[in-house]
Amino acid sequence: SSGINAEYGEIEWRCEKCKMMVKARKELTVWRLPTILVVILKRFSYSGMWRNKISTMVRFPLDNFSAEGHTAGWVSNEKERKNYRLFGVTNHTGTLEGGHYIGCTRNPVSGDWFTYDDHVIRPMKGAQALKKEAYLLFYTSLSEKEDRAALR
Repeated sequence: SSGINAEYGEIEWRCEKCKMMVKARKELTVWRLPTILVVILKRFSYSGMWRNKISTMVRFPLDNFSAEGHTAGWVSNEKERKNYRLFGVTNHTGTLEGGHYIGCTRNPVSGDWFTYDDHVIRPMKGAQALKKEAYLLFYTSLSEKEDRAALR
């Protein structure tokens, strides 16, 4: 099916019909788009008793993220098609045993970006939010006026 699909590796699952252990796939399909979209990046993997942090760089857009193609196929209503603007990122530095979270947000009025590291707040460029330590991404849907302008 179309939609956002997520595979979580080779997961063994007991089939209720045949009572055998089979390989399974977990799938998530988005039917309605929210005003605020929170994306959680999978940054931890588990293999038996071992846990690892995943530090792969994930490219994500600051502006004009189109959700089209990431929803169930039947969503064709114009109101259900949304474009998003990134307004916040939570980064995780360190390891699984000990780490630190740093937040980055965009001021909704001025569009300026700031980083929040404990009690220290500093201005930053939006592109600096695009880090391999990104863990949570916060998007807001664009207004119809902003959406039309973004499509030009």
